[in-house]
Amino acid sequence: MTAISSAMPKAADDPAADRDPHAAINELKQTIAVLAARVTQLEQTPEEWLPLKAAAHDADVVYETARLWAKAGLIQARRVGKRWFVNVASLKARKQVFAR
Repeated sequence: MTAISSAMPKAADDPAADRDPHAAINELKQTIAVLAARVTQLEQTPEEWLPLKAAAHDADVVYETARLWAKAGLIQARRVGKRWFVNVASLKARKQVFAR
């Protein structure tokens, strides 16, 4: 035993005193991983879905071009009934690819 561990008193009624320290460390690592994943999720910008015409206007893209990209699957888009809804960030990213 080292001087540090012998100097720390152990409580007789402490259930953690008899636990395997490696198991406790593994539990803490798992908890940290879960919390880190949650923080990453919370830091992401929320997706903004707009109707195709509004998204095209917002991204400064010609409506027909945005419609063709949506139909071809080049941007994140969903069709609800007869209307297209577009992820604006996806549309802006596609525009940047073609602007190069």
